[in-house]
Amino acid sequence: MIKTILLAVDLSVFTPCLLQHAAELAKQHSAKLVVVHAIEPLGTLGHALLNAYLEPEESRAMATTGMEAMVREVKAQVVDALTDEYIDGGIDLLHLGEVIVKAGPPIDVILQVAHDIDASLIIVGSNSPDMRPPVSLGSVSQKILNNARVPVYVVPNSPLTWQESDRQNQMGLW
Repeated sequence: MIKTILLAVDLSVFTPCLLQHAAELAKQHSAKLVVVHAIEPLGTLGHALLNAYLEPEESRAMATTGMEAMVREVKAQVVDALTDEYIDGGIDLLHLGEVIVKAGPPIDVILQVAHDIDASLIIVGSNSPDMRPPVSLGSVSQKILNNARVPVYVVPNSPLTWQESDRQNQMGLW
């Protein structure tokens, strides 16, 4: 039984399609929908740039408070994307549990949040415009599939829904 669905989003142009799939599944199963977004921490280059242009105290402050501010801003963007989809009629927010934005490697964040919320299902996007062979999954999607302890639902990264793409295919539009 699906009780809690974890939707991993990256805020790409394909996010509305993922939201539609997740909201529909949550509605069909009367499940709670939790949305997660991971923010990659600054790498070596990012830290080097901070250290090169700022005083050490400013660099440390920017690395900590800057990440906190970024988490808040990204969370606002995720909520805005959800709101836009809701207003456009693309999704039903009745089953939305929460929006989680955390700093860390995406695979680690997604799998940890899935564990923390006791997710029954994880939804991720592919890294391919469609699921026709050969399917090319992105590294995050592939690692989630390989390491998740619950079923993973992979949505093709396409701004069109299946019905629209099938209709356009039949009309010879691609």
